[in-house]
Amino acid sequence: MTFQPKSGFLVAFITGVALVLSACGGGSGSPANSVPQGKPSTPTAAVGAPSSGAVTGGEIAVTLKENKFPEEIRVKVGAKVVFVITNLGSESHTFEAPDMELYKEIQPGQTNRIEWTVPDKKGNWDVGCFLTAPAGAHDGMEGRLIIE
Repeated sequence: MTFQPKSGFLVAFITGVALVLSACGGGSGSPANSVPQGKPSTPTAAVGAPSSGAVTGGEIAVTLKENKFPEEIRVKVGAKVVFVITNLGSESHTFEAPDMELYKEIQPGQTNRIEWTVPDKKGNWDVGCFLTAPAGAHDGMEGRLIIE
């Protein structure tokens, strides 16, 4: 007696093998997260995540939410940047770096912009939302502004 697979099983098996092989091979050699030519990327300081490198100019998107603030934002001395700050929370938040004289209050659901030329003050500086009311809504909303 010989084993003869049912046609449905055989089709499913061949399809599965084909999917595995297509997922593992080929490609154009370009990274999956590359930005298409001609489309500039906007550096992002996502909620609770460090930025990917020192920004030399342009916009820096910053997202705020209760108890969440980017861990770090890196900029280069002399860079002309625009912080595009969006408050996704349900409470008012601030974006402030007291030593840099940066301050902007952002209402829930709003986006505000701060244009800034990075001063020649290399180092690590406090940045965050330093509001204290309502209690608990702003805990942990601080990070580092790193000037290189």
